[in-house]
Amino acid sequence: MNKYFVTYESKFYEFEILIKKMDSKLKVLRATVQSQDITFLNAHRWKKLILESFPELKELYLRYIENYDREDEYSVELDQFNSSFWIERK
Repeated sequence: MNKYFVTYESKFYEFEILIKKMDSKLKVLRATVQSQDITFLNAHRWKKLILESFPELKELYLRYIENYDREDEYSVELDQFNSSFWIERK
């Protein structure tokens, strides 16, 4: 099962509530997010969401759009995606 989401100006916790209503057998998730909530870039939150709600997920495509320049904050968040959890799923 594949799903594609587009969300604007939502918070990650709101996205979690919505997506947890999906079928747990989800295999591919594509999400385009336009938000100022950089929690969407928190690899630990994504890992928890995937392990608890979508154990069969094979592919995650995340496009994050933010109109403000906070590059310093992003680099710390994005570095989290270099953990073994993410590397094993490349």
